[in-house]
Amino acid sequence: MLTTIRTRRRPLLGLAGAVIVLAALAGCSTSVSHPVDDYKGEPRGVVPPASSAGGAAYAVWLKGGAQFAIVLYGSSTCPPKVATVESIASNQLKATPAPIGDGVCTRDYAPHTTVFATPGSVTTKSDVTIKLPDSTLTLPGIRG
Repeated sequence: MLTTIRTRRRPLLGLAGAVIVLAALAGCSTSVSHPVDDYKGEPRGVVPPASSAGGAAYAVWLKGGAQFAIVLYGSSTCPPKVATVESIASNQLKATPAPIGDGVCTRDYAPHTTVFATPGSVTTKSDVTIKLPDSTLTLPGIRG
């Protein structure tokens, strides 16, 4: 009878170990988001923050926090775009720029907007940090 009990416990112990490993891996996973919209100019219906004067990149909430936009400035014929946004920690995102095309780019300086759905890991009531390769943007929490 003792042998029967041991054989039954081993599969359960193995299953419990597998569940623990999967739970640990799930906690370490990151979510990568792709744009839901992308267009020339600034976000429609949004007043740019004063910090964007002179062409500084910025981020704003859209649709009551269901989406957010990242606005980058550069050539209007080879606009800077964001390819993906990755959740790297609580209310911290990493934005990866899209490659710039190989064509001839004008030397003007125009805004370009890339829109993303807000990841589930982001709390809109607190500030969100968005890390770009050359700067960090703060998306202020939605108060009220």
